[in-house]
Amino acid sequence: MRPGAWKHAAGLIRANPWSFGASLGFYVGFFTLTLAPGLINREIFDTLSGRGRAGANVWTLIALVVGLSLGRFGLLYCGGVLFNVFRYVSEALLKRNMLDWLVSAPGPRTLPGSPGEVVSRFRDDTLETVGLSTILIVSPQVATGVVAFAIMLRIDAVITVVVALPMLAAVAINYLLTRRIQRYRKAAREATAAVTSFIGETFAAAQSIKLAGAEARVIGRLKGLNERRRAASIRDLMFASTMGVANANLSALATGCVLLLAAGAMRRGAFTVGDFTLFANYLALVSAAPVLVGQILATERQSGVSLARMRELTADAPPLQLVARRTAAPPRPALAAEPLQTLAVRGLSCRHPASGRGIEAVDLEVRRGAFVVVTGRVGAGKSTLLRALLGLAPAHAGEILWNGRPVADLARFMTPPRCAYTAQAPRLFSESLRDNILMGEAATAEALAEAVSLAVFDEDVAGFDAGLETLVGTRGVTLSGGQLQRAAAARMFLRRPDLLVFDDISSALDVATEQALWRGLFADGRRTCLAVSHRREAFRRADQILVLDEGRVAARGTAETLRRASPLFRSIWDDEDD
Repeated sequence: MRPGAWKHAAGLIRANPWSFGASLGFYVGFFTLTLAPGLINREIFDTLSGRGRAGANVWTLIALVVGLSLGRFGLLYCGGVLFNVFRYVSEALLKRNMLDWLVSAPGPRTLPGSPGEVVSRFRDDTLETVGLSTILIVSPQVATGVVAFAIMLRIDAVITVVVALPMLAAVAINYLLTRRIQRYRKAAREATAAVTSFIGETFAAAQSIKLAGAEARVIGRLKGLNERRRAASIRDLMFASTMGVANANLSALATGCVLLLAAGAMRRGAFTVGDFTLFANYLALVSAAPVLVGQILATERQSGVSLARMRELTADAPPLQLVARRTAAPPRPALAAEPLQTLAVRGLSCRHPASGRGIEAVDLEVRRGAFVVVTGRVGAGKSTLLRALLGLAPAHAGEILWNGRPVADLARFMTPPRCAYTAQAPRLFSESLRDNILMGEAATAEALAEAVSLAVFDEDVAGFDAGLETLVGTRGVTLSGGQLQRAAAARMFLRRPDLLVFDDISSALDVATEQALWRGLFADGRRTCLAVSHRREAFRRADQILVLDEGRVAARGTAETLRRASPLFRSIWDDEDD
């Protein structure tokens, strides 16, 4: 069973004990002093009515009230500042841990929704999850209400009990309706995430929408999603507001009970004006206590909804990973003691759950300095093979050996400087070309120029008005397909990995550019490369070619031998003539 909202709240408190404890201390002082004005006012009005005991005069008591008010203001101010420190630091901790797990945890990482929907979880659900621990900072208000109730009980038990009944009803109502709160809050969160996701995808696909003439339909879809969001948000807000109004009315009902019952008691002389003043002061304290208890119960439900959504981003994380506190980044696996000599794939299997397609029992060996090409028809499993080998897709069977030693955590091991990968559809950020190639890497101008040249991208860059400072737009939209692939290749070359892995990098290149790319890449005979390709230029240069058919190795060998022995490879080779 996964830890619930209370355990995560406790984890946030342990991660930030100083700000939580200091803020809690100030609020304890504030609510403790909140009891004093009622007692002092009681003495003032009893003294003015001639029922007071001998002691300080009225002006002294008034001065004491003013002093207490200033002290309460100071405590509330300090507590509020530290309250916000705890809240913001806790939100940052949750966001950091989610992001850290997504980018550096072992095994492949997949998002449960679109990037826009995930942003909603980072933005809204972290705030909701922190809400339970922050509301505990003002929980001393409950104790203040209990003490105020005890003081009122000593003055007049009957009036106090009657006043308590509406308060208990408020707690019961809040408790009974917490499941509905949970359901409405979940629906509102999902509706908001759907709008955020659709807006993000619309911006990313602006050109496709325009070319399809689908502007009106896209706007209509957005209106529909916004209408769902509006309805869900209004339902959530109205339900919460109705509960707040009900609680307030129950408090007003309690005040009315005091007025009615106190009038008779005052006529009998059993209840003084000072007592009435104290009850009037303490009613707010007593009524706030059960309302706060109800809010805590409701917040626990709401936090549980947001926590469940956040867990979907960290589905295989340790139980309390979201609130784990670390003072340093997790250590990366130790670098290999020697450069790559052999990469061996033994019985690798990976199937997609939805379609059942993928690869089955694939064997492969890449020796240092070799160029190995994987080919096959569409859907043969070529990209799946590369992704499973790199730990980007979960392997169901088999093992990967680096220089004869099994690799346990492929996703973290198969990274620079051991290995670098360029996907079939590379992703670029909406930054400059320079930033997309460097990706934070500290590199000299010479190293950057060498990587750009090796990717046969130098002439293109020289033709841009801003050169390497050219902004590529969303996902590299300002670049052609071939430029996009070569920008990603330059990013890979800059890191000088032992193993280069390409997924059909030359698919958008003309013949001359492709020839220049492979020629420069293997000019010194030192680079090791594993590539998916269906192009003759790659076949001619390959030391070994694997032909996949429905996820299995149908044939292997050089281009010359496969053209004679494999009808499937021969048909792929002949397709280049079409």
